[in-house]
Amino acid sequence: MKSELLKKFPKFLRLDSQYNIEYVRGIEDSMQRVIQNSLHDKKLTSDKSLAVDEGTLELHQVPGSSKHLVILNESIDQLFHFEILANYATAPQAIIDTIVDWVRQSVQFERFDLVRINRPLRRFNFEYSIGVDIEGVIRTTYKEVADSALAWLLNNEKPYLVENFTPETYRFSEDPSLYQTGFRSVLRVPIISNHGLIGAILLASMDADSYQPEDAILIQKLAQSTAQAFFLAGIQQEQEYNTLATSTLLQTITSMDQLGESTEFLNSYCQTLSRLAKTDRVNLFLINEQEGKYCCIAEAGEKLAILREWLPIGNLPFTEVLRSKSIMAYNLADTRYGPTVQLLGQGLTAVLYAPITDAKGSIIACLGTATFDESAMSKGTAGMFKVASEQLGFIMTDSSLNIGNDKKNRPDTAKKLLVAAKPPGFEEIIGSTKAIQDTIEKAAAVAQYEFPILLLGETGTGKELFAKAIHRSSPVSKGPFIVVNSAAIPHNLLESELFGYKEGAFTGGLKGGKRGKILLASGGTLFLDEIGELSLDLQAKLLRVIQEKEVEPLGSEKPVSIEVRIISATHRNLKEMVKNQQFREDLYYRLNSIEIKIPPLRDRGEDIVELAESMLEELARRSGKRMKRLSDETRQALLDYDYPGNIRELQNIINWAFVFADDEVIKIEDLAPVVQKDAKDNPEMSEKEDLTRLLREFNGNKTALAKYLKITRTGLWKKLKRLGLQ
Repeated sequence: MKSELLKKFPKFLRLDSQYNIEYVRGIEDSMQRVIQNSLHDKKLTSDKSLAVDEGTLELHQVPGSSKHLVILNESIDQLFHFEILANYATAPQAIIDTIVDWVRQSVQFERFDLVRINRPLRRFNFEYSIGVDIEGVIRTTYKEVADSALAWLLNNEKPYLVENFTPETYRFSEDPSLYQTGFRSVLRVPIISNHGLIGAILLASMDADSYQPEDAILIQKLAQSTAQAFFLAGIQQEQEYNTLATSTLLQTITSMDQLGESTEFLNSYCQTLSRLAKTDRVNLFLINEQEGKYCCIAEAGEKLAILREWLPIGNLPFTEVLRSKSIMAYNLADTRYGPTVQLLGQGLTAVLYAPITDAKGSIIACLGTATFDESAMSKGTAGMFKVASEQLGFIMTDSSLNIGNDKKNRPDTAKKLLVAAKPPGFEEIIGSTKAIQDTIEKAAAVAQYEFPILLLGETGTGKELFAKAIHRSSPVSKGPFIVVNSAAIPHNLLESELFGYKEGAFTGGLKGGKRGKILLASGGTLFLDEIGELSLDLQAKLLRVIQEKEVEPLGSEKPVSIEVRIISATHRNLKEMVKNQQFREDLYYRLNSIEIKIPPLRDRGEDIVELAESMLEELARRSGKRMKRLSDETRQALLDYDYPGNIRELQNIINWAFVFADDEVIKIEDLAPVVQKDAKDNPEMSEKEDLTRLLREFNGNKTALAKYLKITRTGLWKKLKRLGLQ
């Protein structure tokens, strides 16, 4: 069978439409006859079970499929124990990553979408997407389910399976596009909690009969096991988006002496939104749909747009926003979208547009953002801009906008973060210890040259942050920054993701073909994260790209010349992989022209406290809550912890403390349990913690405390000095 997880069904058989046995696993001939007799005697009907000597027979039929599945187990539900922390302490992205990983283990696919559905509004957005793009479909989010398969799942709350997908099996609006793209087997599975349908797992394969009833039941059980965690993750994400957007509004108001002109307020709003959303520029456009015109009235970032002048929409991306009435995000190099000439050549890689509607639902404006990397296409950016566009809808509906006002824009007076002097492009890297400063200096020096760079370091040390900094500091900073995570993309999809393909290269390719990540990065930087996960055949093709400075898309008759800076990264020991023939030696030396080792967090000393305080400040700013500070004991506990997950783990620890600390001072007991345990395992740390608590209880009366401890006052003073509590 295709999936290791299907071993959860040790005994089952598949029946065709006439209830004839088509496939058997682990069931003896005698039991097969019992099953056939049970069906003949109508003792076992669809979605029912029947007790037999060997266990329980369960018959399943999946809508859309003419086949049936009989499972013989004591209890199918007991076979699935997908452990996941379904509470607010679990990061929403960790839950999504876990679900995605289980699906990848369960079935093969050429297209996989994990979507979240808002049942009352009948809208959906993407939590995760990967695979072959669907021909003729433009990527939008927070879109109406309309007459799609999602609408059927909403109404029926059952999986829908088509083993052999043909025009005769068309039922939903997206089916013709799926078939035209080349998909020949489709599986849609609902995610249902006690709140009803909350999401769906959508799978498509280029091969007919790729999905069978056992795959549908397996994914359905997986969806049931993770539904509550998925639901809570959605609530937590929406709370975060609302908090960020509300914080944007409040910080905009408090940064101004008075609200003044509407356009002045909106400029300040865009500046604050850009800072909190961590995007590189934000624009606000008025839209006149009847006349087909738009006008930029506010912006943050480098001045690129023409302000306060009505211009024709033409074939700009606003057209798709008006048609779909939903958020759209795309890579600027994607040829399927209208030109955005003023953004090209500025180092910007991706953009997002979010419609703003009035009380009647008509689009009156559009909020746009652009980024130097592809983060504008992330669900987090879409979520925040969705809420921000809703807020602006209320504000702009009640505002009288003075578009013709030529008064100079008021500068953003919000407090600026003080950062240590660092080379241009490296300002976002926090740390002042020699270990990190030496690494920054080395990276800044090599950024000026075109040599390939290999970043080495443990998971969570900030390799992608360094890659971005090198790009921004390099001569190709005006080009795109494209990230490829080799470990996150299934092997059967990685080649087309990297190299792209020409039209007709294989069944299911998009009309006009598809530009791979390497071509998208031309003129800029390609960051190959987790390069050690590449298969040997892809390593050979990548070597040719580096040597010849050309890429050959699948199905192409001739290569395409490129100019691209390559930065790669891994947490694995590539030298050892070369010895074990798991990594090509020639590619290793090509990528390793310049090697930079990112130090682990445990070797960065006081940087830990500096990072923690920066994270606390960012959390306060993004949540609109008061700043929290670390107690001396907490600082020491953070310094003493080992951080196997490095900066990423520190961020989780600080998130935990910020949420659960009762007052503005974070104490040791407010830290995550793993750090508390580590601190208590340190005898001196435990003694220091106890003395600090006693000093507090005795209100600093050292004479009384010495008497309580049955030591002399001089002995107490020596102890306090030794522990740094003097």
